[in-house]
Amino acid sequence: MIFGLVHPLLDITVTVDQEYLDRYGLKANDGILAQEKHRKIYDEVLSGSMGEVKKIPGGATQNTLRVAQWYLREKHATTSVGCVGADKVGEDMIELLNSEGVRTEYMVDTTSTTGVCAVLVSPDGVDRSLVTRLDAANNYQHTHLVSARVWSAVEESRIFYVSGFMLNYSSEIMAFIGEHAVENNKCFVMNLSAPYLSSLFKVPMQRVLPYCDIIIGNNDEAMTLAENFGFSSDLYEVIEKLARLPKKNSRRKRIVIITQQEYPVLVYHDGEIKEYPVISIAPEDIADTNGAGDAFVGGFLASFARDRSLHECVQNGINAAHMILKVPGCTLPERHEK
Repeated sequence: MIFGLVHPLLDITVTVDQEYLDRYGLKANDGILAQEKHRKIYDEVLSGSMGEVKKIPGGATQNTLRVAQWYLREKHATTSVGCVGADKVGEDMIELLNSEGVRTEYMVDTTSTTGVCAVLVSPDGVDRSLVTRLDAANNYQHTHLVSARVWSAVEESRIFYVSGFMLNYSSEIMAFIGEHAVENNKCFVMNLSAPYLSSLFKVPMQRVLPYCDIIIGNNDEAMTLAENFGFSSDLYEVIEKLARLPKKNSRRKRIVIITQQEYPVLVYHDGEIKEYPVISIAPEDIADTNGAGDAFVGGFLASFARDRSLHECVQNGINAAHMILKVPGCTLPERHEK
């Protein structure tokens, strides 16, 4: 089983131009936590005045678990744990995840609303800017994790997946899960998730990295981390540095995976870096890029959970990302076969 500590979010997706991004000081292919000046974005998007709005369950780790579940098929092969508000958005999200086979163990915060992510997509669908309002997602508690029902899911799981987005408030919970993984020789995986995290949350990241058997990110995230950690500016050297950082579980060799959009995926394992070309796609066939990176991890982890070779895991990740590039957000095809 794959266990994910998640920010359960509703993705609200709309097409915007560069002028709109500039108005709010946003960058293409970036992700930020909403500040007070960004609060109007959600009302503007949901009003419908900016064009068609797509509402899809999101949150990076939740997306990854949904994709992994789609591949694994067996009910409750994945478990999603986080915090939602006591509202219809949270209820609908849980219902959808359950219908897809994902086991949900969500703490419900009656004092807050379910988190939302504004996904602002360029007219050609190639670029996206993410502006996240965490709300209830930011309120997950350790007491919920160690409750009998949730901890039983921890004990049943072999793979633990967390995103860097959790570092702003959950590094202690992440480390707690990491200790369980080390003690039981289970696999602990973290995604770097966004460039700003290695700057704003450098100390929490340094606390969690030693637990990581697999580190995943993209080239922008890796290079920003390199700047904040004092590494060189050569991507290959950055990958090797990440692989050689202190590690608590010596029984597992660390794997580092860096994606580069249309360029080859770089994978470090056992002292060498291999390149894996991605599947080419015409710009007109891209619906939007939101969720493609999450899907890569979902495809990778699904194969990893089946004990496939590293080569097969990476290829399945590439296939999953290619599939999601063709649809809005992380929209999964229906599966009729058992």
